[in-house]
Amino acid sequence: MKKIPFKLLFCILCGLSISAQEDVNRNTTIFWDVSISMKDRDLEKDLSILDKVFQRTPDQEIQLVLFNIDALERSYSIKGGQWEALKKDLESVRYDGANDYSLLKGLAKHPNIYLFTDGNRIYESDFPDLPAKSFLINSSPFRDEEFLKRTALINRYRLMDFAAILPENIGSLKNTRTAEKNVVKGKVYIDNVPVPDVVIAVKGEAGGVRTVLDGSFSIEARPGDSLLVSSRSRNTYRYVPVEEGTQMNIFLDANVVSLEEVVLVEKRQEEAVETITGYGKENSEKIGYAVQSIDDKSITPIQTNVSQSVLNKFSNVNLGNTDDLSKATMRSNTSILGNNYSLVVIDGVPQRQSDSSQGASSSSQAVFDYINPDNIASISVLKGYAATNRYGSLGANGVILITSKSAAAAKTSGEPVDLARLRDNVYTGKDQQAQGTKSELLKILELSGNKEKAYEEYIRLRSDSDVGVGFFLDAYDYFKKDDPEKAGVIASGILELFPKDINALKAVSLALSGVNKYRDVIRINEEILEIDNKQAQAYLDIALARKGMGEYQQALQDLLALRNNTITPPVSTGSVSKTVLREIKNLVFLHKGALNTSVLPPELLNNLKYDVRLVFEWNDPQAEFDLQFVNPQNRYFNWEHNTLSATERMKDEILNGYSSEEFEFYGEGVQGKWILNATYLGHVDITNQVPLVLKCTLYQNFGYPDQTSKEIVLSFSAPNETKTIAEVLVD
Repeated sequence: MKKIPFKLLFCILCGLSISAQEDVNRNTTIFWDVSISMKDRDLEKDLSILDKVFQRTPDQEIQLVLFNIDALERSYSIKGGQWEALKKDLESVRYDGANDYSLLKGLAKHPNIYLFTDGNRIYESDFPDLPAKSFLINSSPFRDEEFLKRTALINRYRLMDFAAILPENIGSLKNTRTAEKNVVKGKVYIDNVPVPDVVIAVKGEAGGVRTVLDGSFSIEARPGDSLLVSSRSRNTYRYVPVEEGTQMNIFLDANVVSLEEVVLVEKRQEEAVETITGYGKENSEKIGYAVQSIDDKSITPIQTNVSQSVLNKFSNVNLGNTDDLSKATMRSNTSILGNNYSLVVIDGVPQRQSDSSQGASSSSQAVFDYINPDNIASISVLKGYAATNRYGSLGANGVILITSKSAAAAKTSGEPVDLARLRDNVYTGKDQQAQGTKSELLKILELSGNKEKAYEEYIRLRSDSDVGVGFFLDAYDYFKKDDPEKAGVIASGILELFPKDINALKAVSLALSGVNKYRDVIRINEEILEIDNKQAQAYLDIALARKGMGEYQQALQDLLALRNNTITPPVSTGSVSKTVLREIKNLVFLHKGALNTSVLPPELLNNLKYDVRLVFEWNDPQAEFDLQFVNPQNRYFNWEHNTLSATERMKDEILNGYSSEEFEFYGEGVQGKWILNATYLGHVDITNQVPLVLKCTLYQNFGYPDQTSKEIVLSFSAPNETKTIAEVLVD
C-alpha cells in the first residue's frame, strides 16, 4: 500500500473537517490575531484555509475581527467565491502590541467561527471564550503549543496546528509559559545591593544553587521549607521560611569590618545634650524635668504621615484606635465633659485641638496629615509642669512639639522659609538643557514627516533590530499625544516579549494609564498579583483604574479594603495609607451622589484642600532618581531616591510592593510658577534592561469645586537623563 505523506494527509483532514462543519447559516466570523508575536505566521497557510472555506461556500457574509489589546471589526460580502478584498486586507495587516482573548467573548455574529492565533498571551488566566466546534488555527512556529492543546480540549475547539507538522520539528522553540510548580524565585540583597554567588539551599536537603550576576536565583522548594541563604565572602547567613507564592526578596547585612589604622589622641569632653522645650533648646541637665525627644534620624522615609512618626516613640503617649495624632492622649481620660486630647504645637504655634467631648463630629476634629515627615527636624513631648508652665490650661493634657526642618534652617536668618529655600540652591536650568536629549528612535520618527510614515518606520526598525523595552516606550512617547490608541498598542507589545517581569508589567501599566486604557491597567495589575500577591501598589492601581473607568462604588470598596487592611491574603498597606486616605476623601467629594456613603465614618466625608497635589509613581523600586521642585523664587528642593540617601525606603519598597510618593503645595508663598524636573541616575542592578517609567498625577485646586487633574508619563533609559515633568502655575 502506498503511503500518503503526513503533510498531505493533514491537509486532507483539514479539508474534511472544514466541510463537516456546515451550518444552515453559512456565514462566517474570522478572528485574526494581529499581536506582535504573529508577525512570524505562515500567511500562505492561513489564507489557504480561508480559500477552502470560500470554495465550499461561495456566497456568504463575513465578519472579520482584527484583535490585539483592541478589537477592530470589518464586514465583507463574498459572491461567487471572490474574496480578493478580504485577502488584500489580511495581507496588509501590520502586527503590533499584545493580545487579549477576553475581547472576543460575545463578538461573533455568525455560527462558523475561525480563530487564527498562536496562543501567546499576556494574562495567564486568559483564554478565548467561543462556542464549541470553533476552529483554532495556528501557523506560527513560535506558538504556545500546550496552551493551544489545552484550550482546544477543554472548549471542544477543532485545532489545526501547522507548526506541529513541520519537518524540522521545532517543538524546542515553543513558548510554553506555564510556570513550574514548587519553583521559588527571587533575589538576594546584601547591604541593599543584589549580590551574585550567594548559596541558596533547602534546609535538610543536599545540594543548592547560587545567585547569578543580578542576585537572582531559582530553586525547588515547598511552602513550609526553610532556605539557608549564606555568603562566605560577606560572612553572613540567614534562614528564610518559604511561604505561599513563588517570589522572594531576601535581605542580609554583611559582617565584614575593615580596619586600617587607629590613632588614640585624647578623651574628648562630652558635649552638653540639648532638649527642645516650650522655650526652645535648653541643656537637658539644667531644666529640672524630663522631656522626651526624637530627631529626624528616628523618622524614617517609610513613615508616610506624622502620626506614624509619633506612634510607639514615646512612653504613655496613646494615639487611640485610629493612630491619629489629633487624638493623642498622655493620661487617663479624667474629664467626662471636657477635652482629653493633647495640644499639638508646630514651629512654636499652637494648633487647633480636636475635642473628645464632641465625639466624632468632623467639625470638632483637627487634621495633621498635611505635615510631611520628611520636613520634621524633631518631635518632643511635654507632660505635667513642663507643659502647663508654658501653655497653661491648653497644655493640661500634654503637649507635642513639632519642629520642622524649614524652621530649623531659618534660625540663622530669623525668618521662616520652606524646604525649597536652602543655601546654594539657585536654579539655573543649565543641567536640564544639557541632559534633555532625545533618543535616536524619537529623532527618526520626528523626521518621518507624518504619523503614518512614522508608524511604518517604527515597524521597519522593530523588525530589523533586537529591540528592548526602551524601544517601545520611546515609540509610545512619540504617539501618545496625537494617537493615544496606537500608543497603547505599542506599549502593550512589551507584555508579549517580556511577559513575567514585574517591573516591565508595571512600566506598561503606567504607560497605559497615561492614555486612559484603564481596563488594561486593571488586568495587568491583576497579573502582577498572580506573580506576587503582596504588591500593595497593584491593589491601589486597580482601585484608581476603576475610578478612571467611572466604576466609583467598586473603586471605593477597593480603597476601603486597603484602608481597613481586609485584603486576603494580608498585605502591608501602611506605605500607601496616606494616598489611600486622600483618594477616598476625594472620591467622596467628587462623586458622593453615585456612592453609598452611609457606612463611612465621619472623618472620611470631609476633603482636604491643597493648591497643588502631586502623586508620583514609578515602575521599579531599584531605580535611582531625583525629583526636583523649583519654586517661584527660583530655588529648588531635591527629593532623592537612591541607595545613599534612601536605603531603608528602597528596601521597604521591595519588601512591601509599593513605589509611590506624594507632595503638596498650599498656603501663602506658593503662588507663581513651579518647575518639576526628574533626573534618572541609574539602577542598583547593573544588568537591568527595563527603563524607569515615572508617572505624575497633577491635581490643581485639590479639594475645591474647580479641581483639575492630569496624568504625565515619562520614561528614562540613559543615566543622568533629565526631563521636565511639568511647569505649574499656582494662582
